Amino acid sequence: MGKLSRPLLRLKGHELVPPEEDRRVDLDIFDVLLPCRIYEVSYKVASLGQVSPTLEFLLRLAKAAPGIADEEAAAFFGYSQTEMAYVLEEAIGPGYLERRAGKLWLTISGEGLFKADDEQPSIYTVEARRRSFGFDLMAIAPQVKRFLDELERLLPELPSEDPAGTGRVAERVPARFKQFFRELADQADRGKTERRDIYSIDPVVTPGERYQMPLRFVTFAQASNPSAAEIDLSSWRMDHEVADRPEIERAVALFVKDQQTSAAHLDAASGYQTLIDMAPEFLKEFTTRNGLSEIRYWREAVSRAGEPRTDRKTIPIVGSLLLPGNIERVQAVLDYGLRNVTEVPVNIYAVAPQTRRWGATTQQRDLLTLIQEKTALILPGDKPDMKSVCLYAWDKPAQYTAKTFDEIQVVRVGDFPKSLELLLVPGVMVAAIVHAPLGASTGNPVPLGLASFDPLVIDRAYAYFLERYQFYQSKGRPD
Repeated sequence: MGKLSRPLLRLKGHELVPPEEDRRVDLDIFDVLLPCRIYEVSYKVASLGQVSPTLEFLLRLAKAAPGIADEEAAAFFGYSQTEMAYVLEEAIGPGYLERRAGKLWLTISGEGLFKADDEQPSIYTVEARRRSFGFDLMAIAPQVKRFLDELERLLPELPSEDPAGTGRVAERVPARFKQFFRELADQADRGKTERRDIYSIDPVVTPGERYQMPLRFVTFAQASNPSAAEIDLSSWRMDHEVADRPEIERAVALFVKDQQTSAAHLDAASGYQTLIDMAPEFLKEFTTRNGLSEIRYWREAVSRAGEPRTDRKTIPIVGSLLLPGNIERVQAVLDYGLRNVTEVPVNIYAVAPQTRRWGATTQQRDLLTLIQEKTALILPGDKPDMKSVCLYAWDKPAQYTAKTFDEIQVVRVGDFPKSLELLLVPGVMVAAIVHAPLGASTGNPVPLGLASFDPLVIDRAYAYFLERYQFYQSKGRPD
């Protein structure tokens, strides 16, 4: 579970990777907001308690031999007259047994202690309760509310079929409450050890406060068909929990499908050429007269994406820079790069690719914070803290992007290839990624590029960046 099932596509005669080398490749990571609402539910629970062993044996005997005489029961258990009187009081006092003419009979209440197909008597107490529970507005499944920071509140929201959170959703709450009762009861009655079962639910529930909760997921694909993205929700919930929430899985799948585009629209060729211009030595084996052989580079990068070393200053990057594994690689590149500089960089520069929902995750903020804190630790100084500056080629950046970076500089659409993403710490490191469908003319963008602490690569990248950035430093906003 946690992904969309589909047949694996094999490309006959010109596979992107040989069948024996096919594997899962993580592509991107997103945090989206799940619309939720608090509902007040009235219900009754039956709390189960066990009778004492002596009472249990006596009730079982009376059930098996209705009308047994007192003396016969005492002899059966080997009780004295005093002991038998004590046990009888435990049974007759609450009304489980009655004595008629020296014989013992189960009452209706006593019969009720025996559940169907159960020879063991149990005591139930029914309690009425009215409590508030959070449910998402898609699957109508439990969703605990927690505080969101300012960035989290700006993340994109999954669309809901019932934006008002009432009507059909409220009607479904009682049935879903019953399905998830064990989970909800554990939340509401934490610390109580007795077993509880749902007894009844009021069909009328009262809607309360709306709220949102972050949902993190990863997109991935097979190396043989990278532009056909699938979804993995395992970082949000376990597989069996995802299976209980198919509506959310479908909504996430549509969210991912909405990002499909074409290589031509993103000007992928220009993006790949920029990689060559920055790191021609590293990419020489994959460079032809027509530019980068991105398929060959993909095959190589998937098979040998590794860690930087002193003798391996540039490494391939597959997937978003914000994937946990790639954040670790960027950190390692940063560590090596910081060994070679003595002056604290003023800024971290980023160029946003012109793809939908780029950077829609708190991982973007965490990566920038990591770079700032590591640089300040290794290169302490009296200079102001490094600022993060993002060059954004749309009229208005997404709110989460504006909140993530210290400064946004809007540039013209044609200043950078639409597919290109840059992360640049001048003098220290650079990461350059092309986001474009791979192995197909249309599909989900496949991040593919490199990261480097090689001074030559960094200098070329910085010169390329400054050539476009300095125009705005002197002119202000683009026309």
